[in-house]
Amino acid sequence: MSLSLFLRNRFTNLPLPVGQALATIPFSWRPGIGRTYRLRRQELDTFERLPEQQKQAWIFSRVRDIVDYAVAHVPFYRTYYAEQGFRVERLQSYADIQRIPTISKRILQNYDLEYRSHLIAGRQLVNTGGSSGQSLALFIMANQMGNEWAHMHRIWEKLGYVPSRLKLTFGGRSDLGQGLRYDAVRHSYLVDIYAEWETVLAQIKHLVQRRRVFYLHGYPSALYEFALACKRHDAELQEMLAAQLQGAFMGSEFPMPLYRQGIEETFRIPSISWYGHTERCILAYEKREPYLYAPFQTYGYAEPLQLSDQEIHLVGTSYYNTASPLIRYDTEDQITGMEMEAGLLNAFRVDHGRSGQFVVDQHGKNIPLTALIFGRHHALFNACSHIQVLQSQPGKAVILFVPISPQLQVEEAPQLFDSSNVALDFEFRRIEEPVRTPSGKVNLLVKEADLQRQQRSLQNSGLVGQANTGLGDSVDREAAS
Repeated sequence: MSLSLFLRNRFTNLPLPVGQALATIPFSWRPGIGRTYRLRRQELDTFERLPEQQKQAWIFSRVRDIVDYAVAHVPFYRTYYAEQGFRVERLQSYADIQRIPTISKRILQNYDLEYRSHLIAGRQLVNTGGSSGQSLALFIMANQMGNEWAHMHRIWEKLGYVPSRLKLTFGGRSDLGQGLRYDAVRHSYLVDIYAEWETVLAQIKHLVQRRRVFYLHGYPSALYEFALACKRHDAELQEMLAAQLQGAFMGSEFPMPLYRQGIEETFRIPSISWYGHTERCILAYEKREPYLYAPFQTYGYAEPLQLSDQEIHLVGTSYYNTASPLIRYDTEDQITGMEMEAGLLNAFRVDHGRSGQFVVDQHGKNIPLTALIFGRHHALFNACSHIQVLQSQPGKAVILFVPISPQLQVEEAPQLFDSSNVALDFEFRRIEEPVRTPSGKVNLLVKEADLQRQQRSLQNSGLVGQANTGLGDSVDREAAS
């Protein structure tokens, strides 16, 4: 076990006064991650000042190093590169990076994990979330945490972050066993998003009466639900937080405009989001404006892959993961609005969210959900806290909605939804709470398995009557019109 992992496991459950004292220790001097943290912070500052040609040389050096390492230590890369006719000797300059064959989840899933990894001390097994329906196991290095924190802190510092300031964190953990639990390593109170709001709000209120909370941090969907709960059930707590909070850090999900606006308006705070993933190849953040993401080329090499005039994927290379190297890894996330400078990707947009966030119309065309749901004016938003989409077959889509008012009837939903000029037959179903993934996320595109799992859970808890199948009331648009 690495020193950083040992310390994290050992000190997570320390009481708040001890955690507060630990939080004053600079990350650059913390055991296990301090040296890497210092190096990466220095690289961040130095890289930004480099001329463009030197930036290219810096990136090429690191890409070449990880390619040499992978070919020497990972059987997959020797086999795959030979099959693709690629030889490392051809890597002579930054422009030659384009010669390296790309890889993807689909390719890697054809090989055993150990065959595409290197047996090295300190590695940890992780699994991607599989938001596109494809999960991938890989190893990461524990010493990468210094790299992670150095870049994450640079993002959060846009909202004045310092490690000694307390956060409320809303994630997917379901093993907290209570409404709140203090995490001394991260100097945050972890909020159980599965607990009853009555319990959670009472505990948070007790906390903010004694301590100042500076930031909200977590899934945008979970922060949005918290904002709604405050507005509906405890206006006093809402005002207390609005007076204390300095901003919201939104990660792990695409920050849908509805969620973001609700969070910012409820607590009168700014927010910032970033793009990243479990594979740790790419980290990008809203450097200049919302939804325009600037990649940290010091974190990993980010580049666009032009597949067609209409399709550009984001590709990443992790410099520092020697356990399961990922080199020119196609995230399969589509990007738009690219800004390039001297051959480097400076900014991009992920307007369609993550890969797979689309439905297929009657002509076989992919319809991005952000365009269908957020690109139109739907009066249904005024009456609902959440809208999600389920598709089990092409040409048909189910709109799942959680009403704000119990007076909203399912028969009214089609009239509040703009379905014009789209080759889809819509069905509308009323549900009592948004559908979550096993990790607690609320995705725009819902999987049938997640819907059924949640409804079974509600039935078992007695929250859904026997007459209600769990799909809620439903109405077909064609039948209603």
